[in-house]
Amino acid sequence: MTALRWARGALHATAVTLFVLMVGLVLAQVVARKFFEPLVWSEELARYLFIWVAFLGWVVATERRSHIAITQLSERASPRLQRVLGWSGDIGIVVLMVWLLWFGMKLVDNNRDVETVTLFFNYAVVYAVLPAAAVAIGGITIARMRERLDQ
Repeated sequence: MTALRWARGALHATAVTLFVLMVGLVLAQVVARKFFEPLVWSEELARYLFIWVAFLGWVVATERRSHIAITQLSERASPRLQRVLGWSGDIGIVVLMVWLLWFGMKLVDNNRDVETVTLFFNYAVVYAVLPAAAVAIGGITIARMRERLDQ
């Protein structure tokens, strides 16, 4: 359980750090544009950080079960139908994550030699969040499915 706790802490710390860095970059960009020379590279890096923050936020929201959900049907359903709906949703999520992992890996592979415009790394670094998020969300969902089996 300590590895899971460590991974959760690392995920949250990474998301917060990238968010703070993104906000700081945008603020520095505004100040530099107004009073100094513009930071040409900062807008591009802030955009890529936003992509990473969005996907890491998706993982955190999945882990915390804080996504918006329309529960009117499932709350009024019988316990058996609630289980069927829960399993169906989880299976759908796992299928989507397998698809995202597959195409995310292809996207990363296709962009290994494509350099960003103003930065020192290639687009594979930007797109690497897709398979990483797919593995994390798939793992969280599979763990919940295993918990449901134990009940």
